[in-house]
Amino acid sequence: YHCAALRYQGVPWDDAFTQTAAERIVAPRSRLAVDTMAMQVAADEIRATMTAAIAADRRDREERAAAYEREVLTVAASFPRMTQREQADFMEHMWKNVFFRYVCVKGGMESALGINDEVGREETFAAFKSVFPKHETTRFLTQTAPEISAQLRELASVVLGIRVFNRRTEELAGLGGNGPSRGSGRVPDPAPGYLNLGAKMREDLAGRAHSAARLCAQYRCVSSHQALRRDPGDELLARLADENNNRVAYWSIIRALIEDNAEGIERVDELARRVHDGCEEVRALIEDAGEGLGEGLGDGDAISRGGVRRDALYPILESVGADHSALLDEAAAQEVIHAVSARMTDFSKPFETSLTNELLHEGIRVEKMAKERYGPHAVVGVPKVDESKDVPKTVVEPHLSRKLGESGAEMTHGGVTTLEYGGYDVFALCKRRGLALPASMTAPDTAVVFQGKTYGFADEYGAKQFASQPAKYVRAMHATLFRMPELVRITHPSGEATARAFPNLDVSKLAAGMSVASPTEFGTQTDTHPVERHVDKDYEWNEWALRRRALHAANLLRKATHGSQTNSSHFRRENTTQVWLPKRNETQTVVTKGTTMPQKKRYIGGVRGAPD
Repeated sequence: YHCAALRYQGVPWDDAFTQTAAERIVAPRSRLAVDTMAMQVAADEIRATMTAAIAADRRDREERAAAYEREVLTVAASFPRMTQREQADFMEHMWKNVFFRYVCVKGGMESALGINDEVGREETFAAFKSVFPKHETTRFLTQTAPEISAQLRELASVVLGIRVFNRRTEELAGLGGNGPSRGSGRVPDPAPGYLNLGAKMREDLAGRAHSAARLCAQYRCVSSHQALRRDPGDELLARLADENNNRVAYWSIIRALIEDNAEGIERVDELARRVHDGCEEVRALIEDAGEGLGEGLGDGDAISRGGVRRDALYPILESVGADHSALLDEAAAQEVIHAVSARMTDFSKPFETSLTNELLHEGIRVEKMAKERYGPHAVVGVPKVDESKDVPKTVVEPHLSRKLGESGAEMTHGGVTTLEYGGYDVFALCKRRGLALPASMTAPDTAVVFQGKTYGFADEYGAKQFASQPAKYVRAMHATLFRMPELVRITHPSGEATARAFPNLDVSKLAAGMSVASPTEFGTQTDTHPVERHVDKDYEWNEWALRRRALHAANLLRKATHGSQTNSSHFRRENTTQVWLPKRNETQTVVTKGTTMPQKKRYIGGVRGAPD
């Protein structure tokens, strides 16, 4: 069940993970107990996941419709303060982009908003325009907020009802040979497909349930016979009990699917009949008014021309639209049933049975002899039961009669339809190592009433043992269920019953608890420096402070000073350069002497010619 909660929240897993988790839950029990638990987890996981997805889609659609509704209410609140031009602009925008989109989203006709369903868009807009003309926008926005919200929902249902009526009219025209059905763009009719698939599943599930019930009866016969001469801890009896419980769990899941499928078929039949009757009432109103149907209701139809009274027509169309929406919800629920049914085919034959022809023939022979001798409700004998300290001790005469009168329990003589623990024998579950045996509904003295609850048993012996000390058996039953969790869903077939008795196994609550962060305060105390000579002066115990320090260091590595200079920036700044001139050095000696060297001069003569 924890696996189912994980999958419910979108955590990826596979069959191997399921098997491992189931092994941890029921360890160190047998492999068959693990397989039984895995089968129950798989069924609950598919149901929870698909149901959550359907609810999320519905919630998303409701939120988008609520956004349009809030926009309408916001405009309605400020509408009286607008000028006439602003009101005219808002009327066009609200009528086309808000009211029409709200109708499509709320009525589940969002395909009409796309580009791939032009026919559906035209039909939806025509129906919308006939019910809610543009000139009525001003009057609509002057109403109170509750009136606006209620009439918006009514508007969506009426437009959807018109589209359903148009589909019905087209179907009749196609069947009558007056014209072919366009098909594309029409709202789908989920009823025929639902009933067809429901009939197929009913036949398939009935066959699987019959096979599982017959196999469980064989296990019950062999186990009862072998328990006469074998101890409760015998390996064969333990194996037979685990195999029986596995098939009982499978049978329980299949029976729940059969019930859900039958209830769904009944509801769809009723909804389809109501849609049909509503369409016929609309047709009769239009014909009584002397109007022609043409291609159905829409722009320029009997509604727009005022040929039919709206106060008589709109409630019927609203009911038709609401019934069609309910049909779509039933179709989504059928997908869940079909998915669980398909998944259970993997568990139809999960193990190699320990039933041999020899064991089966011997058990059937002994049971037949007992019934021929002692009557149809006779049992083969009193089985050997568990006498450990964890279960109540077997009471024998004369103490049995005395305790029956003192326990406060009362034995009944049949006619009981609702039994505790799914109608399984409490005595066998407690005293025969968790063997799931169905209580007898016809044998006398096989039901016990204790503290307002009725418990069923397979035979009178087990009923008397329970009635002698019922409180102890109830406590032992709870201990058995905690020790063998695969029995929880067998003895509590519905999820509500499981949640009441074992809140920790409620998948939806587990998932809801995992999806919401629950703040808690906790603390721990340790020695700061276990070894004093290894004192770290920079020790930091706070993990968040360490993270801040690491982020600060990483941030510093990314910091650097950068500068750049361009021609423009060069002329806007003052640059100064400092140069160190060479030093002047002088040397003084004792004697100062000087030397004048002759200067020789050379020149070229006769350049200017000879003197004459």
